[in-house]
Amino acid sequence: MQTWTALVKDRAGLRTEREAKKAVQAAVGALRCALDDEDARSLAAAFHPAMTGIFERAPATQVDGLGTFYAETERRERVGLGFAMEHAQVVMQVLAERLDPELLARLRKRIPPDIAALLSARPMPADPPPHVHMHPPHEPIPLQTLSRAKPGTAEPIAEAGHPLAHGKSVARTESPHADEMVETAHSPRSSREDETLSGSRGNVERK
Repeated sequence: MQTWTALVKDRAGLRTEREAKKAVQAAVGALRCALDDEDARSLAAAFHPAMTGIFERAPATQVDGLGTFYAETERRERVGLGFAMEHAQVVMQVLAERLDPELLARLRKRIPPDIAALLSARPMPADPPPHVHMHPPHEPIPLQTLSRAKPGTAEPIAEAGHPLAHGKSVARTESPHADEMVETAHSPRSSREDETLSGSRGNVERK
């Protein structure tokens, strides 16, 4: 099981055990300033004897709310208010997880409510959703025959109905040169568009 300082070091992202120990002493020392002597002795019993000194000293500052708690933590740790707040929150989480539940409940009743709210265990991450393997929609594979282009082709050559040329292609016209044939070509005159050259009578003017 990890020690107090090892847990704080990992969760607060601190580099060394010394930094973690300093953060623990600062936050717990600030918490001591919000406790009476009886509760302070009870809390000190949960720590290693080497750290009980922070509980024996008379509190220099009266901590009566979250603002003064963070300010006292920063005064002791000297890392800037932002970092001190983060470290104090981690220390209070570890306290909530390591203290005896009866002592924890008593401390929550004796300290200001906004500080007591920090004495809460770190929420456990939610369980990941169950893995569901989704198969893609499966379509029946048509029977393979020799007339198919290749294995796996969805459209056999024998059943292909694709047009071989576009609609206006010469290849799809029954009489591609009809406009150029004498018997079917139409007159170029606008008034005689319906006449073919083979059916028109010549009106050649003689001079």
